[in-house]
Formats: sequence, C-alpha cells, structure tokens
Amino acid sequence: MTLRVALMTSGPIGGSGVVLERLTRVPEVELVCLIVSETIVAKRSRKKMLQKIWKIGPLGALNGIRIRKWFGHDMRTDAREVAKAHGIPIVTVPRVNCDETVEALKHYAPDVGLSVGNSYIASRVFSVPVQGFVNFHGELLPEYPGAQSVVWPIYFGRTQSGYTIHRINKGIDTGDILYKRAVDIDFQPRLADTIRRTNDKVREELPEAFAALLADWDAHTAAATPQQAGRHFTTPTFWEYLRMERNNKRLWRESQR
Repeated sequence: MTLRVALMTSGPIGGSGVVLERLTRVPEVELVCLIVSETIVAKRSRKKMLQKIWKIGPLGALNGIRIRKWFGHDMRTDAREVAKAHGIPIVTVPRVNCDETVEALKHYAPDVGLSVGNSYIASRVFSVPVQGFVNFHGELLPEYPGAQSVVWPIYFGRTQSGYTIHRINKGIDTGDILYKRAVDIDFQPRLADTIRRTNDKVREELPEAFAALLADWDAHTAAATPQQAGRHFTTPTFWEYLRMERNNKRLWRESQR
C-alpha cells in the first residue's frame, strides 16, 4: 500500500530539501505536494516575548541571541528544485496556519503530512490529513520537549543527544513518539564546537529517519509511544548556560581518557 505524503516547510533550503530528495526513492511513498510558507517563523506576541525574558532573564535572552548561530547548517539542497525535478506540485502559502494551507491539504488529500523547519502548527492544519502530521524534533523525547539540541543533555551531565519524530498535537513536542534514536555527543573543548559537531551528526540522519518511518509506517504507528506531561525546556538562563560550559569542559576531558 502506498502512503500519500505532503511535506510542509517554512525553510525550503536545507533539511526539507534533503528529506524530500530521499523520499523520492522510497517506493512505499507517493509525494503528493510540497507546501512552502513565505513566513519563516510565526511572530510571537509581545506578551509571550516578555514572559520568556522574565523567565530566563535579560542576560539569558541576550546570550540566547548569541548562541543561536551555533545551531546553523550548511545544507544547500532546495526542496523546490527537488520537487520540480520529480514533478511534485508546489504550493506557496503566506504562512503555515492560513486558509491556503488548509485548502491545499484538502485538495491533495495526503494520508500524512511531514513538518520540516516550521514553528507552531495549528490543529486546523495538522488535523486535515487522515493520519495527521509528524514533526522532527532535534532532541530526545520525552526527555527534552522544546529543547534546543545538545545543550540540555550537557546541562545534566549526559553524553548522548538524539532526535525524535513524533505526531503533532496541540502541545509543543508532546505527541506520540513514532521514531527515536540516540546520538553520542561529539565533545570538543569549546561548547559551540560541541553543539555544531553533534548537530551535524543528527542532521546527517534526518533523511534516513523519515525514510525508515514512512517505509514501515503501519508498524511504527502501531508501536507509537504516548508521552506524559513533564518539564518543558527553553533557552537557558545565563547561570544555566555557565553550568553547560563547565560540564562541556569536564565531559570533553573525560572523553579524551
């Protein structure tokens, strides 16, 4: 049985491109459309921004801006070019959570939607495909919902990061777990290099993870693991960040023995 799949992204260059290219070679998958949002990230309300700054402090907020570049990538594959090469319809929408997105999903009628490089997706969007939407979270669940990759395992003194593909529901990273893999953290003397090196390892597995999930979709959905409510992670406070730096140096030294 062929699984009808729609891929939706707010960042067509990068992870979405390599995932789409890999899925063109999965015989169990029919790619029915690529949906590209013109808005990269949904704007936060002023209230939510102030609430976050209050939670992590001004130094945490400023430091969060500084470390954001550590999570970049050099993937240059454009999902739109892949779609054109394989005759996959491309739908451009002003933003993820809009009427045009809902109309496109109803028109192409995928069994399941893939979210790669999006922010929050509303229920009126993720509920359209018969089997819903799935999302790639660049950290282990249920341990680290909402977390930036790598930093929180280091905060707790752990040596593994990883990734999870889960169903999308009304929460953030709270849907049933469908596919999960641990990845050893590649410790370096500088925390920034540890994050970059480990993120690269995780991204290398991104296309194969989606391919493995979709090629054996029924088995993975039958074995889906529900998540229990727990701590939700965000940008670290400045004091939490200092602990991450200390732990990284210690764990790097231990990895050299």
